[in-house]
Amino acid sequence: MFLVEAKSYIQKLISTLQTKDEDSVKRILQNLREVKNYLRSKTNFDWSKGLYQYTNRLAHLYLLRKNGLCAYLVFVFFISDSQVKGPTTVSEWKGAIKLLHSCLGIGKHKLRARIANIFVDVNQLQ
Repeated sequence: MFLVEAKSYIQKLISTLQTKDEDSVKRILQNLREVKNYLRSKTNFDWSKGLYQYTNRLAHLYLLRKNGLCAYLVFVFFISDSQVKGPTTVSEWKGAIKLLHSCLGIGKHKLRARIANIFVDVNQLQ
């Protein structure tokens, strides 16, 4: 199974948990704590705020694998998307990803081999 997430500009990495349903919030926060502990993140950064969409995808990958499914997470990062003024080089995306991982306290981690970052130049698609 492949989970795929695509981004065309760096600001799309920033997101916060939006649901107001108390039961959903409790379940989501518990899952985020569980995957954060599994990945041995020591940061005090709140995984439900700021970078929630990314941490939510990590949690999905973790829970699928925990339940015996052969799952992978693929991040597709678009380069040179002029409509949204996105990054024009792979290194811009890699810098943002490195900062994201630093904030989350997850440099090299147990799920790393199950995650792929793919960089697609939209100019090559047209």
